[in-house]
Amino acid sequence: MKPAAVGLMLAGALAGAPSLAAAACWVPVPAANSIVFNTTQAGAPFQGQFTQFSGRVCLSTNAAEPGLIRVQVQAASVDTGLPELDDALRGPDFFDVARWPQASFVSESVKALDTARYQATGKLTLRDVTRTITVPFSFTPTAGGGARLQGTLDFERLDYHIGLGQWQDTRWVGNEVDVKFSVLLKPAGSNAPAAPAGRRNTR
Repeated sequence: MKPAAVGLMLAGALAGAPSLAAAACWVPVPAANSIVFNTTQAGAPFQGQFTQFSGRVCLSTNAAEPGLIRVQVQAASVDTGLPELDDALRGPDFFDVARWPQASFVSESVKALDTARYQATGKLTLRDVTRTITVPFSFTPTAGGGARLQGTLDFERLDYHIGLGQWQDTRWVGNEVDVKFSVLLKPAGSNAPAAPAGRRNTR
C-alpha cells in the first residue's frame, strides 16, 4: 500500500471522531487494560497475565510522519493465580527478571489495512533476545477522544530463551505462545511520558 493511501485511511478514521483528530498520541488508561498469554502445560491449556506495563501509541494523518507504538511490560508482574508458579516464571529459567526486568516492543513501521485495522512491524525483546515481528491490531475511537486498541501476537518461547534446562522440553510447557491485548487509550499531553498502566483481573 502506498504511503499516501495509508495517510488517507487514517485521516478517514480520525474524521469520524473530531476529538481524536487533534491528538497524535495516546497512552493507556490505568486499570482498563489486559495483556493475557495462553500456552499449554503438560498438554492442557494454560493462561496468565501481566499486570504492569506502560506504553505510547502515536498515529498520524500525515503519510510523511510514521506512526509509533512503544510498549514496556514489567516481567515481574506476571500473574497466573498460582504464587509458586509465578515465582518460577520470574526466575532464571524463564523471564529472569533480576537480569531482564522488562519486555518491550518498539515499532519500526505502522501500516493501515483499512479504517480500523492496522499492523505494526518492529522489535520484540524478551530476556536477552530481540527479534522482528509483525503485530495486527484494531484501533477503534471511543468517547472523549480516546480509543480501544486490540490485537494478538504469536511467538515461540524457545526463540527467546524462555524455559531453560528441563523446561526446554515442550511436553511440559508448550512452545507456542499466544498473547492477546486490549488497551483503552486516552490522549497524551504534549511531550507527556508514557503512562504506567495496569489491568483488571478478569480471571
